[in-house]
Amino acid sequence: MNEVVIPMEDIQEKDRNTIGSKAFSLHAVMSTGLNIPPYSCITTKAYERYLDSGSLQGRIIMELSRKDAADMRWEEMWDTSLRIRNMFLNTPMPEALASEIRKGLDRHLTRVPVVVRSSAPGEDSANTSFAGLHESYVNIKGMDSIIEHIRLVWASLWSDAAFLYRNELGLDIKNSTMAVMVQELVAGEVSGIVFSSNPGNSLQMIVEAVHGLNQGLVDGDVEPDRWIIDRNTGTLIEHVSPSGRERISSLSDTGTVIQRTSGNISVIAPLNESDIHKLREAALLLEKKFGHPQDIEWTKKEGEIYILQSRPITTDTDTEKLWYLSLRRTLDNLQDLRKKIESELIPEMIGDAQAMRSVELRTMDGPELAREIMRRKELYERWKKRYADDLIPFAHGMRMFGRVYNDVLKPSNPYEFMDLLSGSGLLSVKRNEELNRLAGMLRRDDLLMHKARSNAIEGNFRKEVDFFLENFGHTGIYKSEEELLKLIVELASSPKKRTPARKDTGGLQKKFVSAFSQKDRAFAEEVLDIGLVSYRLRDDDNIYLGRIEGQYQASLKEAKQRIAGRIKDFDVEGDVGEEELLKALADSGYVPAKREKITTESPPDREYTRQVRGQPAGEGLVTGVARIITKNEELFNIKFGEILVCDAIDPNMTFVIPLVSAIVERRGGMLIHGAIIAREYGIPCVTGIPGATQLIQNGDEVTVDGYLGIVTIRRSSPR
Repeated sequence: MNEVVIPMEDIQEKDRNTIGSKAFSLHAVMSTGLNIPPYSCITTKAYERYLDSGSLQGRIIMELSRKDAADMRWEEMWDTSLRIRNMFLNTPMPEALASEIRKGLDRHLTRVPVVVRSSAPGEDSANTSFAGLHESYVNIKGMDSIIEHIRLVWASLWSDAAFLYRNELGLDIKNSTMAVMVQELVAGEVSGIVFSSNPGNSLQMIVEAVHGLNQGLVDGDVEPDRWIIDRNTGTLIEHVSPSGRERISSLSDTGTVIQRTSGNISVIAPLNESDIHKLREAALLLEKKFGHPQDIEWTKKEGEIYILQSRPITTDTDTEKLWYLSLRRTLDNLQDLRKKIESELIPEMIGDAQAMRSVELRTMDGPELAREIMRRKELYERWKKRYADDLIPFAHGMRMFGRVYNDVLKPSNPYEFMDLLSGSGLLSVKRNEELNRLAGMLRRDDLLMHKARSNAIEGNFRKEVDFFLENFGHTGIYKSEEELLKLIVELASSPKKRTPARKDTGGLQKKFVSAFSQKDRAFAEEVLDIGLVSYRLRDDDNIYLGRIEGQYQASLKEAKQRIAGRIKDFDVEGDVGEEELLKALADSGYVPAKREKITTESPPDREYTRQVRGQPAGEGLVTGVARIITKNEELFNIKFGEILVCDAIDPNMTFVIPLVSAIVERRGGMLIHGAIIAREYGIPCVTGIPGATQLIQNGDEVTVDGYLGIVTIRRSSPR
């Protein structure tokens, strides 16, 4: 008997743990007499043998040891997943194992298009729902391609989504395995989903359907028709038509594609009354079979309904997980999102910031200023939500491009694709170039430098500083012109100015596009374009948001200046909370209560940590003096050549990067702003160091190894 492949007809109860939940459930569906596509299962034994053959187990353990998954942000999860996935891409299937799979697979499945999908043990249970957690590949043709995609499904056991769910899965190297289903592709004319019990009303059932394949419905690119029916009688309660049926998911040469509908399909509902009745009967039968309400994926071809999979309905109320999974977007979705961001969101952000800047706060009386503060706060909070809903998900364009690049080229360095994205014209880099230009004016004029040190500037340089503040200074970071001048003087006093590392990306771009067949090169160029725009906007959108925040902070600063005389030894920056400020503005005689200062105990002495390991995020090796940044105003104390150590960098802070020689950051990942700006300037960067600002002290000598993700510390003095 072949232990690595089990055809669906041979599945038995004892095989449950080796073929995984999805495959075993589909076998149970078959036992009810309902139609299912033929399939075979590649067992967990094949996965375990593959790991052993390539020493992957130890290499995966090494990656997981960098940081506890519970402490990882989504960027770090994706980074770890990317490195592990690259191991699978560059570790071929052992010929002996591939031969067993070839012998065991039903010959019919090697002659027709198939779906290669995950079937991990415990993947779809009554207590957990991991829909979308692992990968499925549609329209795979031929034995070689099937074996290639089996490896990719195995790699998805270590996907970024799996890290998010690791506590529920019990995902560790000792007991996590993956089986794979190879299932005949039934290219239905209509497809959809049935919820045998409406999660919002247990007396109802929900049927959703689209013309064509299910891929568009599952990915959210095609809006379905929805029928709500009475579970007991089958009576139609409501039919909700989509806003349009102009899009359909169809087969392409190498997968699926979203196309425009043809003919009169757009005016015809996908299902009739008879179809809905059949689906209701099938759903009730499967609910009885499994003993739980079911989430059922189905397709209809030539009048016959086929059940593709059936899993228990579960309700996940963890909003952070749901938001994270929403980041995963298709190319079509990202292209639509790009249009929205470039034509709608960014112009609105710029317009809102400019409108606030044109308001003369000084002419307002107290109550007017209080109302303006609340208006600006509400606007800022609204934009933060829109940022989370639309702008952060667009960062998936970089992730998509990186994945496609690695899948096609299989580079030894999983981050090679980032070199192709750098030099995209980031707004923060343009700002820094303008700062360097101002520093150059001081460098060439000793008298001008002397005046700048004394905050006494005039003439053309005054105009240039005002121009800079008008275009780049309204972010809430620059509290005063004096701080800006201090930064420009430091840049001008440096032995040399650092400019972005210009890379010739033409060769990499040609290498990427030419790796595709002629008919697929349009797709390659579209993915590259989305990656480039996503990379640029990942940084730029923060600066636009920072301008809105800056105007909100400006209104608070105006209020604090007005009440400063009412409080002895008043600190304009932080002594009074917003609520007290508003009361003081409303009542000219009100003396606001000073906010109680929070003092933190110095951390207890602990064993000196000489070396810490994080995520390699910018190549290079540098030794320098550490500068710890815990609040924005400390940025203006940075000296040339120091190593920036902080909790997290945003693009509004990166004006100091031309001064520093390396970056160490608590937050981790290749897609965070610190990593992006480090690569732009060609300086070493290590991210994902827990407690970075506590482990390292100001003045410590630090060696940053951006190749391996290691930071070595030489204590400047004992604690």
